[in-house]
Amino acid sequence: MKYVLTLILLSVLILFSCQQKKTEEEQKSEKELASTFDSSALKTSETVMDKQKTFFLKYNFKPGESFKYRMTVISQNEQSIQADTNMSTVLDQTLIYIINFKTLSLDEDSIAELQCTFTSVNLKANVNGKEITYQSDAKNDSTERVKFAEYESFVNNPFNVRVGKNGNLVEVYKTDKIMNQFLSLRDLEDSLSTQDKVLFKEDMSNRSIKPLLVQIFREVPAHKVAIDSTWSYKRESLPVLVFKIDYTNLYKIEKLEILDDEMIAVITGKVDAKITGENTYSERGVNYQFDTPITSASGTIYFNIDKGIIQKSRTETRMQSTYRMEMPTPQGTKKGSASENTSNVNVLELL
Repeated sequence: MKYVLTLILLSVLILFSCQQKKTEEEQKSEKELASTFDSSALKTSETVMDKQKTFFLKYNFKPGESFKYRMTVISQNEQSIQADTNMSTVLDQTLIYIINFKTLSLDEDSIAELQCTFTSVNLKANVNGKEITYQSDAKNDSTERVKFAEYESFVNNPFNVRVGKNGNLVEVYKTDKIMNQFLSLRDLEDSLSTQDKVLFKEDMSNRSIKPLLVQIFREVPAHKVAIDSTWSYKRESLPVLVFKIDYTNLYKIEKLEILDDEMIAVITGKVDAKITGENTYSERGVNYQFDTPITSASGTIYFNIDKGIIQKSRTETRMQSTYRMEMPTPQGTKKGSASENTSNVNVLELL
């Protein structure tokens, strides 16, 4: 009997130890989600499928269902000014967001209402050799919270979005908590009128929230597609210096592959850019000569057909702009030049 009790006790201790180890590993993995990312291609297996066979690409939202993404934004920016003195700035930055979604409802037009919550923001940056870090789950003092007010206001303040079955972002709303916390941290609550707050909230949504969401919900065709199918979407014009850039996103289904018995559509994307504007400009006696910007964008999107959601994506954009200036002075003509190179890599992962 004593021997049996010893075996039972030993089994309980072993079980407890294993459970404790598993819990620690789970906690470790959860914590690491906000500090690591995987930018490699999705590990899929090939499948043989008739190129003429058609299928739908559509988002399959189910009320009560939750899903989570890790969004990583890697940015590089180099600015240089050459005049009487030379100045340069080099920025390398990595931002990692953990974003939770819960489907609240689905209307008769298949437009889903989702609750969106940023649960973590992790920033690592280097500006001319100076390291800058921020982690939302760290014990940040008041100075750090004010300094990173935009990220502080994002975390654990849920808002709602409405998304169509073809990925069109219909509406972003209920962002008042985010705005109010930002204004509170910056001590601006009483400085803005009611109308100013409406405009501020709209700007915050367009500038900070929507650019992330459109990486998660990308528009796909409403009609059936097949391997080699292509489609395009025209984006809003973007002003750059004295130029206007009209972008058109171009997509193509390259192939179908298998991931854990689920069908994945491998979609490549690129951008067609049309740049208009005058290369010369004068103001207050200063003459400017602008080079036409050089811009490019490309990427790969893995759309999970069975789940009805993006499984993973990696996209990259680049832009280079340069201009020169001349200004007459009593000492003669003064000349200067400036250039800027920027690149952004966005990595989206379904967790």
